[in-house]
Amino acid sequence: MSDQFKFGFVTIIGKPNVGKSTLMNRIIGQKISITSHRPQTTRHRILGIHTDKYKQIVFVDTPGIHSVSKKSNRKTINKVINKTAVSSIDGVDAVCLMITAGGWSEADHLVLQALNGSSIPVILVINKLDKLRSVNDVLPLIAESSELYDFAEIIPICAIGKAGGDNVDRLMEVLTQYLPDEEAGFDEDQITDRSFRFLVSELVREQLFRRLGDELPYATAVEVTEFAIEGNKAQIGADIWVEKDSHKAMVIGKKGESLKKIGTAARKNCEVLLEKKVFLELFVKVRSGWSDNARDLYSLGYDEDLK
Repeated sequence: MSDQFKFGFVTIIGKPNVGKSTLMNRIIGQKISITSHRPQTTRHRILGIHTDKYKQIVFVDTPGIHSVSKKSNRKTINKVINKTAVSSIDGVDAVCLMITAGGWSEADHLVLQALNGSSIPVILVINKLDKLRSVNDVLPLIAESSELYDFAEIIPICAIGKAGGDNVDRLMEVLTQYLPDEEAGFDEDQITDRSFRFLVSELVREQLFRRLGDELPYATAVEVTEFAIEGNKAQIGADIWVEKDSHKAMVIGKKGESLKKIGTAARKNCEVLLEKKVFLELFVKVRSGWSDNARDLYSLGYDEDLK
């Protein structure tokens, strides 16, 4: 590696469902952070590692920050999610604050408040440029944004890459300017700090949100109970935790059809991730009140966020 090699950390922060996970997956080139149309799909802080000849950027994908003033958002899990997102700002070299081309919302301003007093360079990333009739329609939003905060840069993008000029390469160029001259902190072929067990649990949870849509309550978690790899095969068992018997029935579906579809889709994604034939067995279990119980959250993988 040359003396000018860059290495550093960049946090991606924003309200739920602005495209943070989509952007990180796009940059890394592989799904390591799950996505769905529902907000607050990401619950944990996840590192995505991009390495090329000149730099290594460690992206921190955070849960979306949301208000806990509403009674429905006061559960322990919501407070843990917010704490995780805000603490992810500490010690990084730059922050990407994401909003959509639809403009600033009350929730966006809440996220911006979390950055007040910070000396870390903040790049405003305006996502979903493809939703505008013309690229020029974003200009008033850029002008408005520059009055709200002293952003280091303002970059409109299309994280899904469907627009003619998605500008993600430009974002990477800008972020590189804020990285120190250092050797890589991770192996060049490493793309995340998370284990395969964790990624598998997330792939199952992703299908729960995608298959059941808005019907599925947020109080749903996945715990991998068996993970064995032998040769080119992987045997995986996982428990899907819900809070009520009615939720269990919803996940299983009529004659087990819903659970079968969830398992099939998750298994295919696991095979892509592990590059092996996967045998996946899912069980649905009821654990009442787990999302408002610190001990249950700890046992279900929220330990780092509760410290």
